[in-house]
Amino acid sequence: MTCPEPLSDVEGTCQEVEPNTARGPGPSVESCDGADNDGDMEVDEDWPELGQACGGSAGECVEGRYVCSEDGMRLVCDGAVGPTAEVCDGKDNDCDGLLDEGALAVKQEVFDDHATVTAVDGGFLVTRMVAGQLRVETYDTRGEQTGHADEIESPAEPAFLVSDTSGHRVLVAAGRLAFHVVEVHVDSELVPIILEGQALHSDWFQATQMEGFPAWGVYAPPFHPRVVASPPRFLGYRDLETFALNPFAANELSGLAEEPTIATEVPLLTRFDAAGGYLIWEQNDNLRAAILQDDGGLMSDIDVARGDTPSISITKKGPALVYLQDGKLHLSELGGLTLQCEEGGFCNVVFGAQELQENLTGPTGLAVEEASDTWFVMAGTQLAVVGRAEGRAVLKQAVSLDPLADAPKRVDVAVSGGAAAIVQAAEDGESALTFLGCF
Repeated sequence: MTCPEPLSDVEGTCQEVEPNTARGPGPSVESCDGADNDGDMEVDEDWPELGQACGGSAGECVEGRYVCSEDGMRLVCDGAVGPTAEVCDGKDNDCDGLLDEGALAVKQEVFDDHATVTAVDGGFLVTRMVAGQLRVETYDTRGEQTGHADEIESPAEPAFLVSDTSGHRVLVAAGRLAFHVVEVHVDSELVPIILEGQALHSDWFQATQMEGFPAWGVYAPPFHPRVVASPPRFLGYRDLETFALNPFAANELSGLAEEPTIATEVPLLTRFDAAGGYLIWEQNDNLRAAILQDDGGLMSDIDVARGDTPSISITKKGPALVYLQDGKLHLSELGGLTLQCEEGGFCNVVFGAQELQENLTGPTGLAVEEASDTWFVMAGTQLAVVGRAEGRAVLKQAVSLDPLADAPKRVDVAVSGGAAAIVQAAEDGESALTFLGCF
């Protein structure tokens, strides 16, 4: 018998029948509960992501798994830790592949005299001219003085200072009309000891005298000489025309007293920088780089970019460069032997006016913190902290450093333990020391 709904055939009679709850419900809508609710022989088929990973695992983020919600109507991500606001703790809190972006703090002090800074294990060595004394003192990576210092009577006219480090050995160069190099040892407790000093050969004394004007030497920022700790050498323009270098031994300074070696292929007075065995300089509208040999010859001499005002730093892969082109900041990474752009690295990467100040000027400075792949870059009074995310250069932080009465003529940038130290020096000798880090 066919009965009209909602009646049922009960022994030939159409009657309304109460459901037998003891037998359980029939097929229903599928729920996320580990059961086959709709009777189609499949379990939780409406949630194909169930059990799969959810969330991210970059930085401080932790990956979770999709599980059923308590009401069985949806999936929830269980065990995941998501991004949080970035704080200055050396961690990637917001899980964007960068550390401490926008969170680094600044400490700064200004000196009346010349200063220079270089990195040592666990901190920094700052060299200053103080009341006719050459003073070396150490700071930790929080920008705090350790209280350890040493000093000697200034060995040269205090017109500029530069420094460089190799292991525990620090070399400091000073001069203007004549030049002097001082060796400093810094131990594991950040105690500096001045070991010895050596005057440069008299060929480096090239004073120019014009009637009515004081004598001046090859010190004229940014054309001042450099000292390099590895390989140890003093190099730069010994006069207004001739580029020269004095190599010396790893355990003594006597080679500085010998007649300098001329590097004939480097052009007339032009802005340059040196690090390790590498040299970069301006040549017409281009920047040219080479490996400078002890005999004054150039190896792998090559145009590397169009631009000016270069600075160079050494990484495990090879030279890292910063330079200006049309008032904008550019970065490149070069192969150690070819001096050509490294595949997958920065190659003429530019930061425009939207990210930094417009019409940037020099001098420039660069140090790379390889553990976090962070570049600390100076251009005049603009400090840029640059990181790398998915192969791209990303501006993590920009800071304007303008503590001097006059524009800086020379900058040093050093990095140690994730913190950076910057010295900006004016031509009259006033200097500013800035630390940037998690303080």
